[in-house]
Amino acid sequence: MIYAIRNEWETNEKLILRYKKMFFQSRTANRLKAKRYAVKWLSKKKLREKAIVREHYRALNNKVYF
Repeated sequence: MIYAIRNEWETNEKLILRYKKMFFQSRTANRLKAKRYAVKWLSKKKLREKAIVREHYRALNNKVYF
């Protein structure tokens, strides 16, 4: 369960933005969407392609720029 407690200096708009950020970062929306419909398992080929793309973006993310 996700909840956000309003700080005394915080406006309602800021509180809503903070809650939405926490909600989407927790990937709750993805899990709810995934369970809404029955989906076939991915083939080994598709699974491997996704792993390659994921690895590419992880490498870009871990690259250190000086």
